[in-house]
Parts: sequence; C-alpha cells; structure tokens
Amino acid sequence: MRHVSNPEYTHERLGEKFAQAISDYDTERRVTVLVNEFLTPRVLTGKRVLDVGTGLGFFAEALQDNGAKVTAVDIGEGMLQRVRNRIGCDCRRVDALELEAHFGRESFDIVLSSECIEHTPNPRLALQQMCSVLRPGGYLSISTPNVVWYPIVRLATLLRLRPYDGLENFSTFNSIRSVLAREGMTVLKEKGLHLFPFQFHLNTLSRWCDDHAQPLKSLMINLCVLAMKM
Repeated sequence: MRHVSNPEYTHERLGEKFAQAISDYDTERRVTVLVNEFLTPRVLTGKRVLDVGTGLGFFAEALQDNGAKVTAVDIGEGMLQRVRNRIGCDCRRVDALELEAHFGRESFDIVLSSECIEHTPNPRLALQQMCSVLRPGGYLSISTPNVVWYPIVRLATLLRLRPYDGLENFSTFNSIRSVLAREGMTVLKEKGLHLFPFQFHLNTLSRWCDDHAQPLKSLMINLCVLAMKM
C-alpha cells in the first residue's frame, strides 16, 4: 500500500467521535438513493459488490441485506474490524487509489462508494480505480459532497462545529461526468441530496426537496451518480 498521510486516517483516529458525529438521517438518505433507488434488490441479488471506503459499514450492510456478495474495503483497520464484527462480510484493508493492484481489472459486478473519494488526495484517480475493477455491464453507484458547499464546510471546521479535520476534496457533477466518460462509463442517473444542511433537522422538508427540487441538484450538498460500464 502507498504511504497514506495522517489526514487520510481521520475517521480512524476519531473512533467513537466519528460514530457519534454522523447523522442517521443523512446516512439513511444516501443508503436509500445509492442502494434502494439506484440498484434495487433485483440488480444486487447474487452479484459481487465492492463497497469502497466502507467506514462503519452501513452500505455494506444494506447491500448484503439485498442479496449481494459484499467485499468492504477501507484504509482503517479499526473501521474494518467493526464491520467484520457487526456484518460479517469480507473486509480488506485496501487503498481506494490502489483497487486495481489489489483486485485486478474487471473483478466486480457492482462498485459502490459513498462519501469516500473526497477524503483521498486524488478523487479522480479514485473514480478511475473504481471503474477499472468494474466488469463491462456493471454499475458504479457513488456519492460525494458538492464543491459549492466547501466554503461553508471549511468554516464549520475552523469554528470547531464539526470534529472532522482530514482531506476534503469536493467535486461537481461535471467533474464526475468527465472522469466517467474517459473510463467508458455511461451515466444513467444523477440525484442531489440536501438542498440545505440536514443539521437544521427539517427532515420532512429536506426529503420533499430531494424528491421535487431536482432541477436544483447542482446546488445540493451531496451529489449521487449511477453509471454503467460499457
């Protein structure tokens, strides 16, 4: 594995603080979109799926519950041990920037990654690696924060309103599309989540905006994309 900088291990270093800081509502919304809306049990059953940057394993759990054969990867061994103990899926310490070296090309039917690529030094390379290990006809389901919101997130960090202090390299729909196009991927669906911060606890209104304000998806906090490898 390449040398991983200390900021990339922030989730691992935070430990319980990270588990306590995440939003159940935000996690549920991303699971709903990336797993239930984008993939569905019909697509997942019996398929070999790679969960990149598994963290606490919420997506690995949802994928496995929908019949997938899940391999969960992360750079934090502590995170992986939590997932092993709670979910029991195959867990491996693998860098998101070195997926092909570890698994080989075209090894998975589906690759899912939520809120991972922004915590790497090179989100574009992370996307390329995910595309590389995906078989032709396979699906990539990802989410990552919108660069439009970076100044606000950065300010919240400086004011110590959030515990996270690691790498945060946010993206746009256009930057994601450009990488996927070069890798022979066709974008099938795009969806924005959270027109305003979920910390406002206006969950009913936020969900309504997710469902009815998609013309504003490029302004939303989280960018969700489903693509197929041709």
